[in-house]
Amino acid sequence: MAVLKCKMCGGDLNVTADEKVVECDFCGTQQTVPTSSDENLQGLFNRANILRMKSEFDKAEQLYEKIIQKDETQAEAYWGLILCKYGIEYVEDPDTYKRIPTCHRASYDSVISDEDYKSALEYADGVQRGIYESEAKEIDRIQKEIIELSQKQESYDVFICYKETDADGKRTQDSVIANDIYHQLTQEGLRVFYAAITLEDKLGSAYEPCIFAALNSAKVMLTIGTKAEYFNAVWVKNEWSRFLKIIKNDRSKLLIPCYRDMDAYELPEEFAHLQAQDMAKIGFINDIVRGIKRWQLPLPR
Repeated sequence: MAVLKCKMCGGDLNVTADEKVVECDFCGTQQTVPTSSDENLQGLFNRANILRMKSEFDKAEQLYEKIIQKDETQAEAYWGLILCKYGIEYVEDPDTYKRIPTCHRASYDSVISDEDYKSALEYADGVQRGIYESEAKEIDRIQKEIIELSQKQESYDVFICYKETDADGKRTQDSVIANDIYHQLTQEGLRVFYAAITLEDKLGSAYEPCIFAALNSAKVMLTIGTKAEYFNAVWVKNEWSRFLKIIKNDRSKLLIPCYRDMDAYELPEEFAHLQAQDMAKIGFINDIVRGIKRWQLPLPR
């Protein structure tokens, strides 16, 4: 039988037969566990959990969907979808040492009214249901707090999405390009969200309200990359995938993939329907500025 992993810290859980709620020996968190004894499904749960803990929310979500296709009664899989949708990461509180949820994918949609949450409650037993309801209440509170804070943030015309540092912690070429584009667009009078400058005076805990506000207010996102892996870096993909979901409900928004030193065919498949721009092309930035202004943005201030 596969050894189930803790959703909060990743440690091995000591689960006996028929247990649906256990306490982690490593972080002390009481949590729900999958009810299936199928080793393959347990393996999928562990893989999904590891991906979610690495903030690979989209990949984890695919695995939870796969579990549901195999067994639609798995309440824990529906709850896993909730954790992915709202980008929930459990971090250690430095004061209490307890694991508390943080949200990296705020949404105007309430977790309480989410269909996957309702399915989790439907297939859970009484004890599991109580834990899901308690956690959902806390996630909902965090969501409302983020939304409230986001309403106090500046709105933007353009959101620049890029990878700031490489695997060695050094500044990427992408960040240099993003910096140049930021300054050129601001000179045109556009309000631009560029993390290196926009978030430089913010604490990490204040990032999400700013990012949430920027994603929802910006009319155009420029997703910049010089390597295929940079487009798919965890936090880069977190931003552009969220923006694509917003576009589905708001066709007034536009995402423009901007690449250099790579083939356009190396771009994420999610960009296949979009008009990409080669940043090595002469006059690239002028074309971008004209394109943004044509996209019915308000006149520069």
